[in-house]
Amino acid sequence: MGSAAMLAIVAWITCSFAVGLFANALGRSGATWIIFSLILSPSLGLIVVAVLDKKWTRSARVKTAIAPAAVSVPV
Repeated sequence: MGSAAMLAIVAWITCSFAVGLFANALGRSGATWIIFSLILSPSLGLIVVAVLDKKWTRSARVKTAIAPAAVSVPV
């Protein structure tokens, strides 16, 4: 295998891990998106993760739903 092919493989793997880190920062499973990017394409993985909404945890949804009610209560 030539050095250009080896460089392409290393770049593919590195970009796939970057997509996984980005997905993890948005609250998604980083490992799932690394595998997705390794199999299909890091650029496709990045596009799909970027288009998806940020995943909210249950506690964040509850806090967001409760916060406006707490602010509107007159003192």
